[in-house]
Amino acid sequence: MATNRLSPVFARFDRFEVDLSSGELRKNGVAVAIQEQPFQVLRLLMKADGEVVTREQLRAALWPEDTFVDFEHGVNTAVKKLRQALKDSAEEPKFVETLPKIGYRFIVPVEWVAEAHNKSASQRVVAIALPGTTPIPTIQATTPPPRESRGRLQIALVAIGLLILAAAGGYLLRPRPQAKPNELTIIPFTTFPGFEIGPSFSPDGNQIVFAWFGYEKEFQFDLYIKQVGQERTVQLTHHPATFLGAAWSPDSRFIAFMRQAEPEASGIFVISSLGGSERKLTNITQYVDWSPIGLSWSADGKWLAFAKANSSTTNPNSSPEQFSIHLVNVDTTEERVLPHPSPDCEHTWQPAFSPDGKHLASVCVLTEGVATIYVQTPDGRDAREVTGARSSEGFAGIAWAADSKSLLYSSDQHLWRIPLAGGKPEKLLFAQDVESVAVARTGNRLAYAQVRHPGNIWQLELPSQSKPAGPATKLISSSRGDAGAHISPDGKSIAFQSWRSGNPEVWLSDRDASNPVQLTSFGGPQIGEPSWSPDSRRIVFDVRASGIAELYVVDAEGGPPKLLQVGTPNASNPFWSADGREIYFSTEPSGAIWNAPAEGGAAVRLTGEKGGQFAPQEAADKTRVFFAKYEGGHEHVWSASVNGGDERPVTGLPADIRWVAAKNGMYFVNGDPRHYSLHYFDFSTQHARKIADLPGLFAVWGTSLSPDGRTFLFTGIEHSEGDIVLVEGFQ
Repeated sequence: MATNRLSPVFARFDRFEVDLSSGELRKNGVAVAIQEQPFQVLRLLMKADGEVVTREQLRAALWPEDTFVDFEHGVNTAVKKLRQALKDSAEEPKFVETLPKIGYRFIVPVEWVAEAHNKSASQRVVAIALPGTTPIPTIQATTPPPRESRGRLQIALVAIGLLILAAAGGYLLRPRPQAKPNELTIIPFTTFPGFEIGPSFSPDGNQIVFAWFGYEKEFQFDLYIKQVGQERTVQLTHHPATFLGAAWSPDSRFIAFMRQAEPEASGIFVISSLGGSERKLTNITQYVDWSPIGLSWSADGKWLAFAKANSSTTNPNSSPEQFSIHLVNVDTTEERVLPHPSPDCEHTWQPAFSPDGKHLASVCVLTEGVATIYVQTPDGRDAREVTGARSSEGFAGIAWAADSKSLLYSSDQHLWRIPLAGGKPEKLLFAQDVESVAVARTGNRLAYAQVRHPGNIWQLELPSQSKPAGPATKLISSSRGDAGAHISPDGKSIAFQSWRSGNPEVWLSDRDASNPVQLTSFGGPQIGEPSWSPDSRRIVFDVRASGIAELYVVDAEGGPPKLLQVGTPNASNPFWSADGREIYFSTEPSGAIWNAPAEGGAAVRLTGEKGGQFAPQEAADKTRVFFAKYEGGHEHVWSASVNGGDERPVTGLPADIRWVAAKNGMYFVNGDPRHYSLHYFDFSTQHARKIADLPGLFAVWGTSLSPDGRTFLFTGIEHSEGDIVLVEGFQ
């Protein structure tokens, strides 16, 4: 006869309740989202009954000895996330006290209650959200069309993608009628310190290969393999990469990967899934961000599809490097080029073969940020657009469902599903902050990368004759991300981009960053950096609410934004002239510089037909306009007459910098992640000098200058975090 063996599995402290058997944390009866490792830290601290739990004890409990993890950062991260769940502070602790270099102690009384071990319980879903979100009951996924949102940050880093934003949540989803079981189980698959991305399942669905770098090794990705249900992680590659994507072969014997690193180490490679030496199949094209990274095996395991730039193009208005899908034979290294699925495609990348081998899906980039999905036969013929799968955010990964009848894709930090025949995309509510997705061919499993890398706005006081440059200080920040700040000409206000409302919008604050006010409410599409009118009364910016870039003007006092008609499509990167009469802008995809009347009217083209030109800024003397020009795989600074023509490079400046024009020169940021510095280039001497080192930031962009020329503003990311999330029961 069964008996109820009692033991303390339920605890109370302060206003919290903890169920050790189900892994649930509640505050005042409301569920609090907490990841598995922070929950284990809480369990150990409570059971210590006020005694110190050492860092070594935490390490031993959280990770097996053969796990490849930076334990110091891992323990710090787990404790930090526990404090976030409890709304606790390291400086003024209420619950968790830190004993430097020793460990931690729980400093409030804990009341233990016994519960029966045979108590029936529903299937456990491990919450993965950061504080502020709450798991919700099973619900039916809604099916609105995707919110369009552009957004590649114009830096290599953003490789890992356009700004990408905060807190992630674990949710239950009521599956489609045919799905079994009746609930999905959402589990944190990796919780390592740093950034994990790009999951790919083994054919049996029991292992995942993914790319990872730690906090101290930004943009030094390697591949790792981890089995479902186990914590042991095996490092597969040992050559750090800037960008890295992998795919498991259909027969499970090999893992192919696309690596961007130094030229001799970049390319398409194959390695045994058990480890060993790498075999290079072909070269790839170096690119400034993650967009082309991704490869896929054909169903028969003979070919790999990937994106590579063509050596030439017949489209005079295309960018200098036009990516298309290439196929490489794994045995012979024969390489083939597939035609674009549509002549409208500026680039084609992110290929994905269907599991049944009948289709090849890919992303067709129509213009900067705006993309759609096409499917075609594996030989590149019979292409058609998947109606409804379009985004002005771009796609951060596509994958096929196991039955080859639908596609999944991540866009606007959400996960969507659309039938192969097209239609209304279905938003999968259990996933947020998504950047890449994989579906197991067997086992009813899905995995995705859940990422967070919000930017903050910084300011640096420039040197004068009486004082040196001041240290950079954080000016505007939020957990959702802020960027692209510009001080009004009267020096009273700051216009900036912010995601704090849940969507990218234009915001306004006082000069000291107080009193932030939301100016726009587009509710989804990506918004470009704002530019002030010289009288400080209006702000111009670009937005892709219609699926293409358009210019809008909004009053600084508020009111609905108004579309600025300029007579040419795909207008972006606006900059107001000093006299207030004109607005400079660039167009996509041709990449030309234009100006138009500030009140609207036909635009005049200022640069020629070679393309690759963007981000105009009027010179202080009002005779020339500076702009960035993409050529030879790098960005360079050029200028042209404000009346058009006379295009020439600004000699003496390095390539790939973030710059802003000043009165007699140009300030620019140069360097690598964690090692950026600010410089000033003098037009008269044609020499640059270093102004100051910037904080150890992960990435820098969005530079601007105060109207009095005394303050330099920029956007920077301190840390990027990404974890792989596993979804069980997905069909």
